[in-house]
Amino acid sequence: MPGADATKCRIALSDGGRVLPCDPRSGGHQTSDDPVESRAGTVDGLGLLPVDVTFDAAKHLARPTGEWRGHPVTAYEIHHGVARATEPLEPFLDGYRRDALWGTTWHGAFENDAFRRAWLATVAEQAGAAWTPDPSAPGFAALRAAMLDRLADAVAEHLDTATLTRLIEHGPPPDLRAVPPGAPAPAPART
Repeated sequence: MPGADATKCRIALSDGGRVLPCDPRSGGHQTSDDPVESRAGTVDGLGLLPVDVTFDAAKHLARPTGEWRGHPVTAYEIHHGVARATEPLEPFLDGYRRDALWGTTWHGAFENDAFRRAWLATVAEQAGAAWTPDPSAPGFAALRAAMLDRLADAVAEHLDTATLTRLIEHGPPPDLRAVPPGAPAPAPART
C-alpha cells in the first residue's frame, strides 16, 4: 500500500463494534513516522496492532519466501516502511498478528492458492462464518491466465492493432491534431 496517507483508509472492518479479520497486506502497520513518502511527519495510526512503522530513505525490494501453517508462500516486497512490534505478537509472513488483525509487507501472498484458502478458512472461522474453501475451484494463476486471454481476445477483436503498432514504433503522424485536456469532444464525422 503506497504511503502512510492511504494506509489508514483500508484497515478497519467492523460489525457492530466487533473487529473482523482485516486484509493483511500492509494492514495493521499503521502508526508511522513518515518523512519519506507523504512527508506528513508522524501520523497516528488506528492503534489496532501495537506496531510502529518508521520509513527508510531506501526502498525495500525483495522476493521473500516462507510458509504459514505448512503452506508455502512466495511474495514480493516493495516498501519504505519498517514495522516493529511494540509488544509480543504472533509472527505472520514477516509481519504480525494479534487475534483477528494481521499485518505484513508481503504483497502477492494471496496468489498462493493453498495459503490463501487456509488463511481465508481461518478468518472465516474467526468471524463465525460457515465457509470452507473449494479445493476444486480454479487457482489464481489459472484465473489470471483466463482474464489475460479474454483481454487479448478483446484487443484483437476491437482495436486496430496494426495502427497501434505503427504509433508505438514510429510515433504519431505529423498532421495529428492534439486535443487538450477538457476540450469538448469533436463532432462525429458526417458520411
